[in-house]
Amino acid sequence: AADVYSFGVVLLEIFIRRRPTDDMFKDGLSIVKFTEASFPDRVSEIFDPQLLKELDETPIAFKEKHVHCLLSVLNVGLCCTKTPPGERINMQEVAAQLHGIKDAYLRSSAVASVAVPE
Repeated sequence: AADVYSFGVVLLEIFIRRRPTDDMFKDGLSIVKFTEASFPDRVSEIFDPQLLKELDETPIAFKEKHVHCLLSVLNVGLCCTKTPPGERINMQEVAAQLHGIKDAYLRSSAVASVAVPE
């Protein structure tokens, strides 16, 4: 349960580009609570600015799929960091969900690239 929690924190770190030791995380605010407070409706406010910049440069046909993928990965991170350890998903479930996200992303990208003229 501790390993899955740590993995979830790493996922959150990667996608929001903040460390759990960031100065903003004090007085009970953690990277997990920060993400939970913005998920799912306001995550664009906390995503890594570089990811958002790249997303802005993404063709419209791909943009919705990219956002869905990012939300799905953040959701996995949040499922890994549930406060009661018994409510956390295990690493086998994490791997299965991440593979599913990757596969869905690749399928949708292949379909969208066929539909978008170059």
